[in-house]
Amino acid sequence: MAYAKLRALAVADDYRRQGIASALITRAMAIHRDHRAFFMYGQFTAEDAALARLYRRHGFTIHAPGEPVILPGSSRYRDVGASPLPGEQMFSRTI
Repeated sequence: MAYAKLRALAVADDYRRQGIASALITRAMAIHRDHRAFFMYGQFTAEDAALARLYRRHGFTIHAPGEPVILPGSSRYRDVGASPLPGEQMFSRTI
């Protein structure tokens, strides 16, 4: 089972709206796919509508605030969950 958690994605204020975050997300997905990960997830501050739009544009499902992500298992391993901290929400997708 190979999952990838997208964490600590940041772009300095002066460099935002130039496609850098999108390039980072795309590259992270490619790297993890090459290493046989099949599912990516993460979390962000629930009030950040811009981040929700960014992740949605990259095909992520945006989960309701407080809703956990179910990390799919297999015939050998059962599903597990990842829960957001208070005030956060999760995003996830297959990669």
